[in-house]
Amino acid sequence: MWDLIYNAFGKYPSQMKIIKYLVNYGFSVNEKFDGEFSLYSGKVEVRPSSLAEAIVVDKRVVIQVIKKIVDDPKLFEFFKKLKPIADMSSASSKLLDLGIIEIKAEDPSKPGIISSVINVISNRGIGIRQVMVSDPIISDEPVARVVTETPISTEIMGEIKKISGIDSVVML
Repeated sequence: MWDLIYNAFGKYPSQMKIIKYLVNYGFSVNEKFDGEFSLYSGKVEVRPSSLAEAIVVDKRVVIQVIKKIVDDPKLFEFFKKLKPIADMSSASSKLLDLGIIEIKAEDPSKPGIISSVINVISNRGIGIRQVMVSDPIISDEPVARVVTETPISTEIMGEIKKISGIDSVVML
């Protein structure tokens, strides 16, 4: 999919900025009515001017991106299925009484890092509420955030830090 996206938008930094934002936040492109298309966060319409203002691009560029997406069947199929997800890791761990850790990998494309972290946590009998992983293609500093039923002990943190390929682990 990223090859298709880069071919369509890669030469235009403002358009790529919009695309990365749409993917990162799960904004979809869907038909509003009779051939008119719009951006959506879930079922809530997001006006091109609102998005443009939020990410500091011209509204016309947002409209252009929507049109390009709609005009390409593969892009449209991808973007119409995007959905926003609540990122519980951005909430305070004290407020929710959950464990929240952030993991940075030496090489985010290396397989097995997240599964190793999950194994360490689950082997200790701790439930996992959510795992959010930023895509290294759209994020300058990709991280994984793991939200657990209870806070993670320093002993478990030490065990996680020993996993091959992990650069850092921080308790949030």
